[in-house]
Amino acid sequence: MRMSYQPVPSTEENLRAGHQRKERSWGPVRKDLRTDSTQGCPELICSWILIVLTSLLMILTFPITGWFVLKSVPKYERFVVFRLGRIIGSKGPGMILLLPFIDHWQKVDLRSKTFTIAPFEATCKDGAVIIIGAEVHYHIWNPVLSVAVVEDIDSTTVFTAQNMMIHFLLKRTLAKIQADKNKSGEQLAIEINKKTRHWGLEVQRVDLILHRVMKQPQKIPKEPVETPPSTRLNKLPAPLRKLAAQIKRSRSPPQLEKPSSQSSEIGDSVQASPEESGSEEFESDIVNPDWILSKVKAFLTEDLVKQIGACYLFTVNQKDGTQNLYYLDLSRDSGMAGYGMPEGDPDVALEVTEDTMQALFLGDLKPFSAYMSGRIRIQGDLKLAMKLEDLIKKLNR
Repeated sequence: MRMSYQPVPSTEENLRAGHQRKERSWGPVRKDLRTDSTQGCPELICSWILIVLTSLLMILTFPITGWFVLKSVPKYERFVVFRLGRIIGSKGPGMILLLPFIDHWQKVDLRSKTFTIAPFEATCKDGAVIIIGAEVHYHIWNPVLSVAVVEDIDSTTVFTAQNMMIHFLLKRTLAKIQADKNKSGEQLAIEINKKTRHWGLEVQRVDLILHRVMKQPQKIPKEPVETPPSTRLNKLPAPLRKLAAQIKRSRSPPQLEKPSSQSSEIGDSVQASPEESGSEEFESDIVNPDWILSKVKAFLTEDLVKQIGACYLFTVNQKDGTQNLYYLDLSRDSGMAGYGMPEGDPDVALEVTEDTMQALFLGDLKPFSAYMSGRIRIQGDLKLAMKLEDLIKKLNR
């Protein structure tokens, strides 16, 4: 009976194995960096010959080479070692042995660091413009990934944190930021960690610093604007509009004189004209984006989400020079629509004027014709933008 001998792993190896099991997300990346599966048999033989010769040379000249091959690594540092250009792992803390000529290393500091995001101008979800900065506290938890994945991890983290902060503020109102800065900082740190965890870096804390408010948020008037009766009637569907016209005529006072046949024909034409003019007036009436939003919400279904499957962001340029943001999320559940930015990144961003939006949702203008004529600006997938035509057809039925 043959017995195979397997060495008992050391305590450091046990800790390393537990750390690998705990963090599965970066395991495949590390395996890619450390495996030698790309080496052929001749290259592998040459590598081992060089390692053996270098080890013999180091042993023969040990009193002299000891000053060069033995390194002392502090507790807060690690050495990422490259042997013949391949990462063999991180070493330290304590005394480590490096082979001369074929081993190269790079120091990685594991201590917590802090950088400051300079104050910049940002826009909130409610339209407020603020000057805001931040202090970000972070540390490196995996030295191998921090060296192999990113060239300059510090500058990359600064750039990533500022971009994530801009997108984060677009989803928060000014009142929410001012009410609880700590909670907003924690949520921002979670968003940044989603990007940086694959680099072996973890953001511990983000402290938001609000310097001043450049523009107050847009306030929605509490009292609704009263519309004239004719405009309210024109917004009704055609059957209800005809019924309201009949009720109005029945309540009008009777005529004293019986009109002649010629005048009755004229009267019939006059009576018929308000209905026709009402429909024309309904079509040409300026469509309020808020009214369009309420109408779109009524048509949101799971079938429509399966048919379109995209998220849209509309930037509407008002006649007074202001801009309003609206979103239409048809990528999940039964769809969502509202003001400001969507929860996720939009697939298509469209910039239109009030008149163009009116023509689009009344069916007078097709999205493709508007795009070719330059009346609508589209950023993103053009095919997904053209799918809006299906929604517009359902609104105009």
